[in-house]
Amino acid sequence: MAMISTMKEQVYNTILKRIISLQYLPGQKISEKDLCEELQIGRTPIREAILQLREVGLIVAVPQSGTYVSKINLQKAKDARFMRESVETKVIEEAVEKLSDYDFMILRQIIERQKLEVKTTHNDMRFFEQDENFHHYFYQASGREQVWLWLQMVNMQLNRFRVLRLRSKSLSWDSLVKEHEQILEAVKEKQPAVAVKLLSSHLHRMLDEEPTLRHDYADYFE
Repeated sequence: MAMISTMKEQVYNTILKRIISLQYLPGQKISEKDLCEELQIGRTPIREAILQLREVGLIVAVPQSGTYVSKINLQKAKDARFMRESVETKVIEEAVEKLSDYDFMILRQIIERQKLEVKTTHNDMRFFEQDENFHHYFYQASGREQVWLWLQMVNMQLNRFRVLRLRSKSLSWDSLVKEHEQILEAVKEKQPAVAVKLLSSHLHRMLDEEPTLRHDYADYFE
């Protein structure tokens, strides 16, 4: 039983990553048979993983048709953004008092890696991972790692939206990097009010950019 459970978690994480990264597109059909053959495992852990993904709203089962990746639920994405802003503004206030010179060096390195992606490969998932690393680091340095983990449980629809935003040719990446630099500078200069305002504006991007994404990728949304 423990082995099946471990295999289920591996399958769950594999499919989850593919959904978040848009390797599996919203509305795409998922074949248990193909997954069995690709991953070289039996159907039980695959079915259990798919059931778990259904429970978090990333997979839907259509009777007499099959299993599909759910389309992006904008209301859930907006609710997750609201929750994240409510929490992260408090985290950034704490970071103003807690971050060391070493922390600022790490955060600057993350920004430089984002800049490199903008200038070279333009790999959306590597850029997204560095974006996550930037925000995550404030939670880590402020002793709020568990809060970050809790947020990940509700961020799935939001993260799909964010990755889709990076795919859009209508929206640039440079503005995201610039905002990260401004947030970091405000924290470094110990200006909590400025940092909170900048962060709130940064996280509000989703609301401003929603019409563009709905236009460019209408079929990906519920």
